[in-house]
Amino acid sequence: MGQLSFFAPPPEEETLEQTRQDCLRCERCRLSQTRDQVVFGAGDPEANLMLIGQGPSQSDNGTGLPYSGPSGDVLDKALAEVGLSRDKIWLTNIHKCLAYDAKNRKIRPPRADEIKACQSWLAAEIRLVKPRVIVCVGGPAAKVIIGPQFKLNEQRGDWQPNKLAPGIKTLATLQPAYLMRLKEWNREEALAGWQALVADLFKAVEASKEKG
Repeated sequence: MGQLSFFAPPPEEETLEQTRQDCLRCERCRLSQTRDQVVFGAGDPEANLMLIGQGPSQSDNGTGLPYSGPSGDVLDKALAEVGLSRDKIWLTNIHKCLAYDAKNRKIRPPRADEIKACQSWLAAEIRLVKPRVIVCVGGPAAKVIIGPQFKLNEQRGDWQPNKLAPGIKTLATLQPAYLMRLKEWNREEALAGWQALVADLFKAVEASKEKG
């Protein structure tokens, strides 16, 4: 997939709803055999701001919606802090099906071929929504969208080149799920992380209002 495909006019028959319907039937990787539902993006199809996380949670696998569990509640609160709600943004993930380790009974990181299998769906979302700003929610999403060299601890909140969609302003922030875990053993660091998440979202919102 060439970089220019993100900026080329989409085919006349390509729509976000048709892309969603096609994605719901996707069988391009092994995750199609174990998922309950495909979790496509949701929100405002004309949003200036797009948030991209790693992948569906077990809750999302049941609802078919991104960030539908406890981490979604944290994200909603952070969005509210900057005057937004999820119906004003486009919210999606780098891959659309739950990656689950049945042997250890826990969610696992998606494999490289699973991410690659989903890349055309993410490309279509970016191409059709046409966001002005992309926020990568967490390091795994940032490594796919910005590049494998990205280091969240050092580069969080800074504007980065977008490997997948050059020209779209892009930054990365912390995952709500990470902040929830952090709060259990270090409330002070969790609070600092929360403040960083809100600050990053505010920076992205302000940039999304700029006329390019």
